[in-house]
Amino acid sequence: MNIDEFSFHDSQILEVKETSEQTIDFLINFCTDWQNNVFEKRILRFKDVINYHIDEIPFVGRITILQIINLGQISKTFGAGINQIKAVRNKIEMQTNAGNRTIEYLDCGLITP
Repeated sequence: MNIDEFSFHDSQILEVKETSEQTIDFLINFCTDWQNNVFEKRILRFKDVINYHIDEIPFVGRITILQIINLGQISKTFGAGINQIKAVRNKIEMQTNAGNRTIEYLDCGLITP
C-alpha cells in the first residue's frame, strides 16, 4: 500500500499492538466518508518494522493523527563482515495532537477488522 494514497487526518488511535513478528497494528477510527463525517474502525498495519519511536507528551483523551508524512526510503546496515545485513525500509512520521511517531517498515496496509 502507498501511504500517500490515504488521508489519515482526524483518525483517532484507539489501540496499538506490537507483535513478536515485527508487526505494529494501529486500531484507528478512520474517515470513510468526509462529506458525512463517517468514521469506521480500521487497522493500519506496518510489517517488518525495524524502528518505532514515540516522541509525545503525556496526553489525556484519544490521540488523533493530524498528518502522516512520507519520508521516503532509508537504508540501514546491521552487523559486520559475513554477518552483515542491509535493510531497506520506508520511513514515515505520524504527527499527532500529542507529538510525533516515526516508523521504519517494509510494507503497510489498511485492513477492516
